[in-house]
Amino acid sequence: MAGIFISYRRDDSAAQARAVWERLCRELGREHVFMDVDGIDPGDDFTEVIDRQLEGCQVMLVMMGAKWHNAVDPHGRLRLHNRHDFVRYEVETALRRRIKLVPVLIDNTPPPLEEHLPVELHPLLRRQGLELDFRRHTEAALQRLVEVSRKALVLPDPPSRAAWMHDEGTDQYGRWCEFKVGKVVQRMRWIEPGTFWMGSPTNEAERQDNELRHRVVLTQGYWLADTACTQALWEEIVGANRSEFQGDPQLPVEEVSWSEVTDLFLAKLNARVPGLNLELPTEAQWEYACRAGTTTPFSFGEQITSGQVNYDGSRPYNGGGKGPSLQRTVPVKALSANSWGLHQMHGNVLEWCADTFEPYASEAVQDPVFSMDRPIAALHHMHVLRGGSCFENGSECRSASRHQSWRSERNDIFGSHHAVGFRLARRLEH
Repeated sequence: MAGIFISYRRDDSAAQARAVWERLCRELGREHVFMDVDGIDPGDDFTEVIDRQLEGCQVMLVMMGAKWHNAVDPHGRLRLHNRHDFVRYEVETALRRRIKLVPVLIDNTPPPLEEHLPVELHPLLRRQGLELDFRRHTEAALQRLVEVSRKALVLPDPPSRAAWMHDEGTDQYGRWCEFKVGKVVQRMRWIEPGTFWMGSPTNEAERQDNELRHRVVLTQGYWLADTACTQALWEEIVGANRSEFQGDPQLPVEEVSWSEVTDLFLAKLNARVPGLNLELPTEAQWEYACRAGTTTPFSFGEQITSGQVNYDGSRPYNGGGKGPSLQRTVPVKALSANSWGLHQMHGNVLEWCADTFEPYASEAVQDPVFSMDRPIAALHHMHVLRGGSCFENGSECRSASRHQSWRSERNDIFGSHHAVGFRLARRLEH
């Protein structure tokens, strides 16, 4: 269970609570912070989830805006005086369990008076609070909140750096590490385990029938390259580079088949760096990282522009505005990363995944991966490609969009020319 619990009232401080959650996740890790952003599935009993989360809670941040204590129900009654009010339930439960509580007073909101609160919440008034002014000194206040939360957490000692790592650290996106081969350095991003909706909802524009929406649980974290594999890295390992677009070593390698990646490139790379043990991401790992916590068609929201994604801007998504169409790749970090620090999960090059192409299950699944190492129909010898490319229209660059091709194919998918590349993953070892 998470050590930090963020309690807030939706119609009072949802935006501020979200900002605090995102900052704490980046600084301390998402596994240490709970807020009902995506931590409660439809149909779950709210009180059961709260009780479960509070079992391991070490500090509760109680976000207090102007409406926190005087919000009323449709009948004009104060919600805090209703025992079934979720905010009251969270705070009262934390007080009863003697969890450290920090009142976070938002934008000069004064602390509530005793007469504002039911008697069960009176001990909250004896807790030292923290002012968080989003209108002026946001950065300093957020950093202070991070320090308070970090101090309250009891975290295990970080593991020593693995032998295959060239460097490691933490930045605004979270944990990162790098490996080095020759003069080429590749950065990887740590992706926490989690649960998400894979596929597209039925009301998503231009969705395909093979995108059946279903719940996926990833029980293990993994390292994922922050970019598609560059031509510099490919040439360092393989030598020959048949990419259509060349002239910059930071362009993604393309025109590579699934077999060349797995049987040639990965075999040689893992032999060069003992313990590296890289592979292609599973399709579920790929989409989870592409979405970066979102449920919209793109990690950037409901629409994309050519300034965000290298795709065929003359064929925009769902009536969006038209933009340029380069019809060629750009360097792997030429465009902005998503909120998890991953560059160009949409567009530029299609990316091979480990899985063979299969229909999705309708029920929830855990750590799915489909392998062709079993008797299967000829169609299932096709492998999954994700993300769209510089030749694709906007719809084909959506987070849920799926492509497939033969394991020996380098750029042709059902008779159409594509830029085909890949990015690297490494699973957590046990």
